[in-house]
Amino acid sequence: MDDKDDEEETEENVECVTMCCPDEEHGELAKKIRKKILLHMGEEWEGRGNVVMTRLSDEDLKQIDALVEVDAFQSRSEAAAFFIKEGIQARKDLFQKVMPTVDKIRELKEQAKKSLSKE
Repeated sequence: MDDKDDEEETEENVECVTMCCPDEEHGELAKKIRKKILLHMGEEWEGRGNVVMTRLSDEDLKQIDALVEVDAFQSRSEAAAFFIKEGIQARKDLFQKVMPTVDKIRELKEQAKKSLSKE
């Protein structure tokens, strides 16, 4: 799968989630979203052992709760992890740009620590 396919899949996911509501007329849509999410995430849920606490607006929480309510996700945590991952994938270009600088900063910090420990 190339970047264009990834972008199209991400757009489809966002479109599905945007259209999702907890009322009965969208029951089939919720099933489609859940299937798509489970296929998309597959084994990626393994290794989700890190905890990140965050604050959300009432509107964002309402949207996440709606997806949990229609069983698109089993929990708020699962939904939040999915959308964080989707956001990181959608901005892959940003991370590719910034990571070389981050690596240099980490290296310089390590050098500074070593120089301080020699004194």
